[in-house]
Amino acid sequence: DIRDEKVKLLRCISPVKPEDVVIGQYIGDKNSTNVEHQQGYLDDKTVPDNSTTPTYAQLILNVNNERWAGVPFILRAGKALNEKKAE
Repeated sequence: DIRDEKVKLLRCISPVKPEDVVIGQYIGDKNSTNVEHQQGYLDDKTVPDNSTTPTYAQLILNVNNERWAGVPFILRAGKALNEKKAE
């Protein structure tokens, strides 16, 4: 059954190591001609000046099974990225 196969796959995922994780906060590009791109997260008037809230995260998952061994799965999510997509 599909549920059992999903669980089996999830159990094959290696624990995530700190070196496989990136978190950050977007900044503005003051040289951009697009006004929206000039503003960073801390430039938002509703955000405290000393905020360390992450606005971007990326992690690499490794699946330890015969089919996916050696294939990194890269997950990214963030605010104010150039494009929206899911692959």
